[in-house]
Amino acid sequence: MEGSSSSSAIFYDFLDRMRNPASLDLVRSIKSFIVSFSFYAANPENDGKKVQDFYTTMEDAIRDHPLWAGATDQEVDCAMEGLEKYVMTKLFSRTFSSTPEDVKIDLETSQKIHLLQTFLKPEHLDIPAVLRNEASWLLAEKELQKINAFKAPREKLLCVMNCCKVINNLLLNASMSENHVLAGADDFLPVLIYVMIKASSPWPILHSCIPTSNSFSYIEGRQNLCLKQPITSPILSQPKHLFLS
Repeated sequence: MEGSSSSSAIFYDFLDRMRNPASLDLVRSIKSFIVSFSFYAANPENDGKKVQDFYTTMEDAIRDHPLWAGATDQEVDCAMEGLEKYVMTKLFSRTFSSTPEDVKIDLETSQKIHLLQTFLKPEHLDIPAVLRNEASWLLAEKELQKINAFKAPREKLLCVMNCCKVINNLLLNASMSENHVLAGADDFLPVLIYVMIKASSPWPILHSCIPTSNSFSYIEGRQNLCLKQPITSPILSQPKHLFLS
């Protein structure tokens, strides 16, 4: 599983470089953006564009900076990942569940999920017996529940992707050991829905968390993690579609 250890190392390397006196111009730009961002009322769409424009400007500045002279694309990406974590940690309360509508939908979704947890069983979602592996499901739930431990968008998205990887491994193991013919999304999606409902703690923030993570992540325009599993997007971004009104 992709964890937080490599992310932490990247972040601390970024902080070390920012402490170098030669980075003073970059530090000023970052602090100026954070301060100016807080001057305006929350608007998820406009805020996402502001952050993406800032990332673009900073990527160019980092590539041209002496501290990254001769840096590879991967090294620049690592610097941008560190920048994203720093900026979004500072702006977390301003960007996640930042509007009354987000808070309202998060609460309503959480209440519906709680009701579903009281009776939902695998057979309600037509999950084949061969895929009913409690150990794998619990591992997938734990990966998803880590969302609340992180503030950086990329780290939150990695929690979702790690959950999906556990489910994918379950499907692959079933196909090899049980001669189960994989049915693609027809196998994957019911298990994902079941795991997400059982993993109760992320749900109060999931409606606002996933779209916000996409909007404010540096990788949004380059390597969007959610798009690697496109069948998960409708469930993650609009969980209310799971329920009757």
